[in-house]
Amino acid sequence: MAQCVSFLKVADVAATIKWYENIGFQCTATNHIWEPDDSELNWAEMAWENATFMLGPDERGIISEKKDTSLWFNVDAIEDIIEILKEKDISIDIEPETFYGRKVVSFKDLNGFEVSFSCALVKSE
Repeated sequence: MAQCVSFLKVADVAATIKWYENIGFQCTATNHIWEPDDSELNWAEMAWENATFMLGPDERGIISEKKDTSLWFNVDAIEDIIEILKEKDISIDIEPETFYGRKVVSFKDLNGFEVSFSCALVKSE
């Protein structure tokens, strides 16, 4: 079985873990590089239910403000995440009904990556 897992390069892995945990993600694994008097967090895996993505340090000298990568989660319901984002005062964009029959909520994380949650609309007959 093949699986594709997104890997985001971020300025501060620890801060990014805390940000995602604050809105309901779980940090399921980490790795540190141990130096004589220090430990550098150099990798983490984040999960929302069974969907995961990875974080690693962006070691380039200049980190671009423009982000060409986004995360997309297909879920059964998004009302709870909408409420959490509102409580955390995170700016969100809600598309109540797409042409392909889904409700989508999108927002930017602390690094500028766009994150979207999408669920199928239940049509009453």
